[in-house]
Amino acid sequence: MERRSDVCWSSGMNRVRSLATLLILALASPVQSALYTCTEPSGVSVITDSPAQLRDCTLLSSTRSSTSSQPAPTPEPPPPLVQESAVSQAPQPAAPSRSIPLERVGSLYVVTVQVNGTRPAKMILDTGASHTIVSFAVARDLSLWAQQRATPMTMHTAGGTVQADVLPITSIQIGEAEVRDIEAVIHDLPDAPPGIEGLLGLNVLRHFTVTLDTVRHRLVLGGQP
Repeated sequence: MERRSDVCWSSGMNRVRSLATLLILALASPVQSALYTCTEPSGVSVITDSPAQLRDCTLLSSTRSSTSSQPAPTPEPPPPLVQESAVSQAPQPAAPSRSIPLERVGSLYVVTVQVNGTRPAKMILDTGASHTIVSFAVARDLSLWAQQRATPMTMHTAGGTVQADVLPITSIQIGEAEVRDIEAVIHDLPDAPPGIEGLLGLNVLRHFTVTLDTVRHRLVLGGQP
């Protein structure tokens, strides 16, 4: 009897191992399998995936291995690359340069301009002066006081403080170059050489690239369309 008991225990242990192996294989299998609990002819209950030779079989579950390889999700295609068309732009033409005759009077450089399109005047080039100065004679000839109300301005000169009027100028033309709608101080330059009727300051010259060609005696104005 003891020997029979040992055989049954050994047989039972082997069956447990078989069941465990079956479960492991069922879980590790990459394909779907159905498990059944059945009764062998000897009356022992077993779990199997092949119930054809057994009786009283009941379906336990349908399982799929958690380790089965899932198909990788199809990656979304990247957005199409939109290549910007390279539009060739024609280079902008350089602004024309104007060459104006330049006169040397002592240590001064002088050019002839047209004030308001009608009145010629010889003016000194002075890039250090902030304002353009027009003589009283030019202002009278153009009736500047009759056209606009003057604004008083205090000027600091080498001879001291001077009160002067500021009046709008419609245009100052230097050769083919022109600057419109500026203000000019009405004043006679002290100690100016004869025939000098004003001074071109930065409020006119800042519109250009100014080059003095002292060899050819030319004033070259660039940078204005």
